[in-house]
Amino acid sequence: MPGARITAAGWGWRHAGRPLPAVASLDLEVPAGQKVLLAGPSGAGKSTLLYALAGVLDPADESEETGSLLVDGTVSRELRGHAGLVQQDPETQVILSRVGDDAAFGAENLQVLREQIWDRVRDALDAVGLGEDQGISLARDTSRLSGGQKQRLALAGILAMRPPLILLDEPTANLDPSGVLEVRDAVLAVVERTGATLLVVEHRLAVWADHVDRMLVLKPGGGISHDGTPGELLAPGAVREELAAAGVWVPGRVPTVKVTRATSEPSGALLTARGLAVSREPVKPGWRRRFGPTPKPVQRDLDLELGAGEAVVVTGVNGSGKSTLLLTLAGLIPAHEGTLTAGTGLK
Repeated sequence: MPGARITAAGWGWRHAGRPLPAVASLDLEVPAGQKVLLAGPSGAGKSTLLYALAGVLDPADESEETGSLLVDGTVSRELRGHAGLVQQDPETQVILSRVGDDAAFGAENLQVLREQIWDRVRDALDAVGLGEDQGISLARDTSRLSGGQKQRLALAGILAMRPPLILLDEPTANLDPSGVLEVRDAVLAVVERTGATLLVVEHRLAVWADHVDRMLVLKPGGGISHDGTPGELLAPGAVREELAAAGVWVPGRVPTVKVTRATSEPSGALLTARGLAVSREPVKPGWRRRFGPTPKPVQRDLDLELGAGEAVVVTGVNGSGKSTLLLTLAGLIPAHEGTLTAGTGLK
């Protein structure tokens, strides 16, 4: 299936209960098969535009639409299976309890032939690093995936559908550096193979800049402030500085940050961990009798101290337990093993 063509003429959208439109006076032409990086400061309406193209916005819910926004000459909400959307939050995109079933969900709803679905699913999961060769079985419980892995799973479900329009709303926001490149390359490979049109909203412009045909910058209040190739818009000069001043993350430009400290800060360690093990599956009384072997922690034998005023970065590949560690340190899930003690500054 060839890529989709997008046409907007004076298009705008005001969400229900909002006094001002999220997007206004948008005029746009995107030819079939073009790869577009959509940028702009927060509040410029980037996500709203993607949702409208995906057909999930409906003026019947007391929202207000102006102008026209068409995909292949038709209002997008009247098309079925024409667009695939990956959103920012991976937790809201998991539908079924097993990895294979979840990746197949979209293709099944499009009535893809049974004998084709599982080839598509395996191909899509391999492309995003969740294949059986990567240690993820089709029967893996989706609740056992990390946030980054769930984001990859959402993308796999879209790739298995093979829609003519692929819409990505910050698809790499929850991925480690290697995962970012892996997902980007998976998307580009599918686009190259199918000829799909691609619109991607991303703050990490450098990840996509060398791989797209065009960059559009939406401006708050309506319209497009800049339209050109990434090389043109991100080159040193007035446009680059204007984008940075508007809140766009310009590659290679490090913002100046003014740090102010409180006049009086608590002294000593705020949190102390000794022999800490963390898991999303806390051990409960009677676990072995009811559920089988005790679940293994995602990280163990962690000793750390967090002092007042410190800035600490936690890094690691997707699934290594970064978010689980933070949730444990915050007291939102119990420690699997070991001790976690709060200092006087937190009491």
